[in-house]
Amino acid sequence: MLIAFNFTSCGFDVKPNVEVKNNINLTIDGENIDGLQGEWTITSEEKKDDGKEVFVITIKKKELE
Repeated sequence: MLIAFNFTSCGFDVKPNVEVKNNINLTIDGENIDGLQGEWTITSEEKKDDGKEVFVITIKKKELE
């Protein structure tokens, strides 16, 4: 009974929702650039392109309300 439960419990694929919030300071040559400060949304996506695994990171500035 215990072994059968072990096999069925391993068959479930768990995909948790994960959200990470970090403060990132963007600088070029040690200088902070006007317009870069603010809230940014960073998303990532994994996909296959011609048999290659591609990891896409998108950074968008959040518009102020």
